[in-house]
Amino acid sequence: MMDMKKKEGTRWLDQPVMLHSSRVDHCKLTKAQCLYRNYSWRYWYEADHVYSLNTVYFMCAVIAVFAIANVLVRVTPDRVKRTRVWRKFTSISRYLSYHGYRWPALRYWSPALGVVILGVVGAVFFLAMTLGPQPYYWPTDASYGSSPPIATRSGWMALALLPFVLALSTKANMISGLTGIPHEKLQVFHHWTSYTMFVLALVHTFPYIIYHIGKGDMMHQWKTSVVYWTGVVALITQTYLTLMSLPFIRNRFYEFFKATHIFMAVVFVIFFFLHCDFRLSSWDYFIAAGVIYFVSLIVAHTRTYILHGLHTATLEVLPSGLIRVAVPSIIQWTPGQHVFVRFLTSDLHLLTAHPFTISSACRNPDETGKASELIFYIKPRRGITGRLKAMASKNPGCSKKILIEGPYGGVSEPHMAHFDTILVIAGGSGGGFSLAMVDEALRLTGLHSPAEKRSSTRRNLQVVFSTRDHVMADWYIEEIESRLSASTMLSSSDSGFQTTVSVHVTGARNSGISSASESDDVNNTSKAPQPDITTTRNFSLDVHRNARADLPGMVARTVAMAHAQGVQVGQKQRVGVLVCGPASMLHDTRNAAALAQARVFAGEIEELYLHSEPFVW
Repeated sequence: MMDMKKKEGTRWLDQPVMLHSSRVDHCKLTKAQCLYRNYSWRYWYEADHVYSLNTVYFMCAVIAVFAIANVLVRVTPDRVKRTRVWRKFTSISRYLSYHGYRWPALRYWSPALGVVILGVVGAVFFLAMTLGPQPYYWPTDASYGSSPPIATRSGWMALALLPFVLALSTKANMISGLTGIPHEKLQVFHHWTSYTMFVLALVHTFPYIIYHIGKGDMMHQWKTSVVYWTGVVALITQTYLTLMSLPFIRNRFYEFFKATHIFMAVVFVIFFFLHCDFRLSSWDYFIAAGVIYFVSLIVAHTRTYILHGLHTATLEVLPSGLIRVAVPSIIQWTPGQHVFVRFLTSDLHLLTAHPFTISSACRNPDETGKASELIFYIKPRRGITGRLKAMASKNPGCSKKILIEGPYGGVSEPHMAHFDTILVIAGGSGGGFSLAMVDEALRLTGLHSPAEKRSSTRRNLQVVFSTRDHVMADWYIEEIESRLSASTMLSSSDSGFQTTVSVHVTGARNSGISSASESDDVNNTSKAPQPDITTTRNFSLDVHRNARADLPGMVARTVAMAHAQGVQVGQKQRVGVLVCGPASMLHDTRNAAALAQARVFAGEIEELYLHSEPFVW
């Protein structure tokens, strides 16, 4: 009875079930044919070592390069970082990290040039490994095997990518820990490795179909071979995951994507596991993938449930149409970071967590006498944000229990403190991001930061906000004025920031256009009427109605002013550019920051650093 149950439970696997299948091979062909079949690039019994391990080595080598760079940046003394060689190398790497391309007809903004180059290197590797070795199909002079060589190698490479796909999908992932690259910046590689795995799966599948159609036994294989059934289910679910993750589909159906993605991924992994059927070392990759994924999951859930615990969020709909969410918390965070919020109510997708950028600075509870507040400004759209607005409109100031995962990403406090000039750029609902950056800059004014030690001149803080919505602009002006006016440190110390704020409203008043449809041209240049100017001892505020911000020009002028100030005080300046907004705004700012690296390369300024926060990933 026990044997029957065991067989029933594993009927989709070969018997007896083992961790690895045997590599014992008895070639019954002629000596010449055996030598041909057993050549290392086409020998089935070593295909996992030749193709899977080489894929793992390639991926690990890429990660190692960035891990080494991360360690060097962390441990290198500041005096070395000021050397000409270091500055030149940094400016080149940042140019590659910032510069991107735009195809307006397709409404597509490419990743950074360095990311594209890395993608090309990966494409060359996988194309060479797939199409380089010969033959694609076995010769017909003998029965060399039922697995076409091109199908064998593509299948093993696809399998080897599985641990990396899962590692890149998690937020508290090991690759971020090694390289210092936040998980949201790694999402592009999660997508690309998934697409590569899908293409390799197709290359793995179709040669089998062609081979068995040629033999005339395709229907027999389909009816009798479990391998075909498990492979088809795995491929169907993989197709769904790949198509739904395409940006223009994912962004349009985000809630549905979130609700189905994990379920389909689990189905895919299960049937992929059964499809591999412990051939050679195939199950080792599932073990590795499981360990990597669940360790990341355990770390994230430990922070969420044990370290952070339950929080209470208060919801309010502002006159601007934004939803203000306030969460008292003892969590520590840095400006620009984001968290994943899980609302513990059945009508707000209890099973899914949603990312929100923190729009407040973290205060020391010992100094303020109360816990800091995580503030989120959310632009309601469809799905959960639409339901949040309806809930807050019906019951203003209502409270909801939430769980918080994070924080992730952001700009570290030491990095913020050492900038001589900070340029903050935001568009539409990204205004909350800029308010957090302003709060943090003003908070750091009272600290003995490296920049204050470097120079006796006042530091510069420039804030640029652009929106099509006049109501949104009025809200932002009120918020930024309140923060700047309340900064007693700024008004009492010459070591603080010299602050200028520029608000650009591109839409006509009462036009009915909201910031939810921020156009691609919010940051283009145009002739502007004279701005409304408010000037105090603390700051100046310019409001430009019906005028678009010239972001490339602003970045260039900021860098030129930093250079001039550096010449004046005899100390090269450090510039930080922080941006959050629509894709076009990020594109223009990134490219302007990339071009400005020429001034770093030439030694005119010491550093130009860019932090960008997109609306979507």
